[in-house]
Amino acid sequence: MQRFLTVLCVLSAVFVLAAGPALAGKSKGESPVDMTGVWKGTSTSVAMGALGHTEASQAPQFVHVDFTITIEKQDGPTFYGTKTSAKGKETVLGVIDGWRVSMVDDDGVYQGKLTSKNKLNLTYLEAGTKSKVASVTEYRREKKADASEK
Repeated sequence: MQRFLTVLCVLSAVFVLAAGPALAGKSKGESPVDMTGVWKGTSTSVAMGALGHTEASQAPQFVHVDFTITIEKQDGPTFYGTKTSAKGKETVLGVIDGWRVSMVDDDGVYQGKLTSKNKLNLTYLEAGTKSKVASVTEYRREKKADASEK
């Protein structure tokens, strides 16, 4: 019995030492995910005012808008790119902390999380005197071209 416990302790120690770096994740300042690429989704929103991505409205309206977020460059946990729709284009700046993602554009704030390496759920809030928006969108990253295809 003692020999069994000794073997079990040794195996447990080996497992912990071998798995430690993998369980710890990337070093501080690195993102668990490369955010670069093209992300597409359709928003579910309530909005009013002078809106950049849909028709203006003086009363609250429910709208659905197709968006594309293109993350052009990433440095550790920070990144930037553009958000486009059929009616507008804005610069976005962001940061990833674990699986949580925060971004800003010209007039609003995004909060959300990655649910996988290619699926991103974002809530968008814009609160101003000229426009107001509350929105949620599930984005999916388009498959990146394989380097061997170039």
